[in-house]
Amino acid sequence: MTVVKDPTSGLRAVLAAWLLGLFLTPPPAHANPHVWVESRITFEIGEDGVRGFTFTWRFDDYYSTHAIRFYDINRDGVLGPDEMQALRAGTFDPLAGADYHVHVWAGQGRRQGHSIDRFTARVEESRLVVEFVVPVTPPADPREAPVVVSLFDPRNVVDFSFRKSQFLSVAGVVKPGCKFWIARGRGEQSGHPQPVTFRCGA
Repeated sequence: MTVVKDPTSGLRAVLAAWLLGLFLTPPPAHANPHVWVESRITFEIGEDGVRGFTFTWRFDDYYSTHAIRFYDINRDGVLGPDEMQALRAGTFDPLAGADYHVHVWAGQGRRQGHSIDRFTARVEESRLVVEFVVPVTPPADPREAPVVVSLFDPRNVVDFSFRKSQFLSVAGVVKPGCKFWIARGRGEQSGHPQPVTFRCGA
């Protein structure tokens, strides 16, 4: 039997290591970001409070170009199910140790050990876009304490910012007396540039 070696397998392995290294390699002191992400957040709200967050990340041109070239194996401009799964396994699942850069405070303090639901990835105008849900279990009641969520990489490898418009939305109903606000983090959120706080009542 003749074994035909894929001539691009070595290149793909090198690129996979590079993409993963952007997220996992400790940067030098005072490093500049290597990856830029524009984000949107949707609060999923039910009768019992905040049940989760849907995040949409849109990556910068440079990272998108390399990631799409690597994972869009058939070069059709669409990430099929197998390609999407490979992208998740290669670049997203390893972020579990950093809680996917998602920071949540609710009730008695910070929630950690996030799980991920409904992960998808797509190409929009030559940019890589991923979307995923972080459930809040048990749901966080904003009447009892503020619910705070922030996207933040303290190592400064990934720089998160909100999209210029429609960066915050709600799936559900916001009751009277509830409000959102965004201000630079203080206290437990010190260093976080754009935490979003949701609170009901005084």
